[in-house]
Amino acid sequence: MWLESRAGGAARHVCGKDVKSWVNRKFFFLFFLAALTAYPPICASARNKAQISNIEIDMEGKNLEASFRLMDCFNTDMEEAILNGVPTTFRIIVYVEKSSLLLTSKIADFTLRHTIRYNRLNNEFQVDLPEHPQKTLVTRSFDEAKKWMSTVEKLPVIPTCWLNRNQQYHLKVRAELSKVELPLFFRYILFWVSLWDFETEWRTVAFLY
Repeated sequence: MWLESRAGGAARHVCGKDVKSWVNRKFFFLFFLAALTAYPPICASARNKAQISNIEIDMEGKNLEASFRLMDCFNTDMEEAILNGVPTTFRIIVYVEKSSLLLTSKIADFTLRHTIRYNRLNNEFQVDLPEHPQKTLVTRSFDEAKKWMSTVEKLPVIPTCWLNRNQQYHLKVRAELSKVELPLFFRYILFWVSLWDFETEWRTVAFLY
């Protein structure tokens, strides 16, 4: 009886510790979720101030070509993620609209995707540029890779034969960071909170053909 009583007491003691441990883990998990929920508004005030700048339009050839830059589109967390091997993609959205007194019609609409990958084994960056003749550029310089990611040069936007003489048009450009998926749920949450707020305002340039 004494042995049974001691055994039962030990079992109750172990069970009590398990329950207490489970309650502590549940409390920590709920606290962690609450912290994540509260964090985005704080992060929003320090969001990345990326913007489109230096838009130039060339209408001399067979195609209307546009060149521009993405400014302040990298931050420290993003650079660290890239150096850890996380592929990162910028979505660049381009519109051309025809303006009139009654309505505005869209005559061109497409999206570019600039993607950077870091190969730690070879210590080199690969940048995919769909508008570039070589498509994929390779360098060991992070600064050069970031410049490629943030620069669009002589992008064929629309054939000039689609444009009417003495007609006003608008070129509109916007960029954003594409969603990045990481293998670990915890890292995915942290990456979402710190980086998912990259989205520029629309930049519009009016031109007369």
